[in-house]
Amino acid sequence: MNRRWITVGMMIALAAGMALSQGAKVGGEARQLAMGAGTSSLGVAVNPFITQDPVFILINPAYQSYYGSYVWWNIGGGGLVNSNFIEDGYGKQNVGVSFNLSRDLVIGGIFSYDPSAVNVVSGLLKGGTALTGLPFAFPAFIPAGLRAPAIGTEAAINGGQTIPGVANVWEVLAAYKTGTLDFGFGVTYGRSNSDATISNPGTSYSREASSSMFGVRAGILMDFGGGSNFDGHAAIRFDKATDNVKFNPVVATQGGEYSVSGTEIEVGARLKLRVSNRFNFVPYGSFTSVSATPKEDAPRNTIAAIKTTETSTTTALAFGAGGEYKLSTFYLAGGLSFQMLRAKVEVTNPAAGAAPASSSTMTNSFTSVPTINLGAEWWLTDWLAARGGYYRAIGNVNSKLETSAGTAGSSSETNLTFPESFILLGGLNPATWDGVVTLGLGLRFGNFSLDGTISDEALRRGLGLLGSADNINTFGYLTASYNFE
Repeated sequence: MNRRWITVGMMIALAAGMALSQGAKVGGEARQLAMGAGTSSLGVAVNPFITQDPVFILINPAYQSYYGSYVWWNIGGGGLVNSNFIEDGYGKQNVGVSFNLSRDLVIGGIFSYDPSAVNVVSGLLKGGTALTGLPFAFPAFIPAGLRAPAIGTEAAINGGQTIPGVANVWEVLAAYKTGTLDFGFGVTYGRSNSDATISNPGTSYSREASSSMFGVRAGILMDFGGGSNFDGHAAIRFDKATDNVKFNPVVATQGGEYSVSGTEIEVGARLKLRVSNRFNFVPYGSFTSVSATPKEDAPRNTIAAIKTTETSTTTALAFGAGGEYKLSTFYLAGGLSFQMLRAKVEVTNPAAGAAPASSSTMTNSFTSVPTINLGAEWWLTDWLAARGGYYRAIGNVNSKLETSAGTAGSSSETNLTFPESFILLGGLNPATWDGVVTLGLGLRFGNFSLDGTISDEALRRGLGLLGSADNINTFGYLTASYNFE
């Protein structure tokens, strides 16, 4: 009996020691989603007025200087209701790790986090559509039937091949600390392919369908002293996809070589100005552009080259101002923003025979004034935090189609008020949920932390682990981290 109580006492003492000697650095997507995060041109779901969080490593590589000897897992998780398997896997889960090589130099890597639009760009080979649904911006909001016309090239070959999506993106990072100025740099790469070659006596057939992305990004953190600082970042990525089929001997109307190239540019900056011991003023701004052009490199066998040209461009702009308020056990961060996304596709067909030259321009835009981010965090004990958030994009969708053929032309335009909460992780998304209010918990034990969003249904119908009557998930999106220094 005494031995049992001694064992229980040692376990309690160990747990208490872990809780009281905290070295954990909490944060990540789960914390952000529980505190009013929303997608924006910053590149990931964040509340831009929370200034200190490891999630900003995904935006500005210089933030790695704050998180040396650190590993984090965005575990993902399912929707807040129903099963979770559809939300797991690539695009929802990723991991990062960093090491302090010296007092000034930190190196690291990020795996399976893909901020690029390569898989959207590659889809242009099957016919032009606006570059919507990008990870940095808003979900596809274009009403059915208002898509841009196909370019008439790859779409004519039985729809073209299926381009395999890039699903193996990795990034190598480095950050250098100089005291008042930290630098960060990252190199990103991902590729996929599907190819085959068949040779028989006198005949051969080969096909290639591939896509790739290469990018670099850089960032700085500048300490002004007195609790004020500045951070800025920039990134450029190059996307490429090919769809090539060859026959020997030639097979009429078959084969052809097609490709699409895209360029992504992203810049952003944020300022934290200390106003008092409790309040910091936080303005920010960001801009993102993605442009892509599909083309016919070689026409199908015995078919004349198609001279149709197409350009697809998406731009996203966001800026806002807010602040953060801090007490010993309470934290509040929020503000208002202007956000704009514009996706434009221009298609031109030269004159052919009796048909005059024609063109069409499809423009879809979303403008939000204001976008509201608000998040609060209470540390109920040294190891347990409760969180709540509010996110709302109060916006308008404008869709415009303009066509011309010789001297004739037409145009149509629609406008729609579109208030939504564009939270794309953890089960909150415009397709299934208009979740403007979010909840979460944070746990830290020693150097380990675990953060998660909470289903509000769990509070009404029982915890999924214990007594829920259905398949409700107690926790939605999960993030874990460990500070091993």
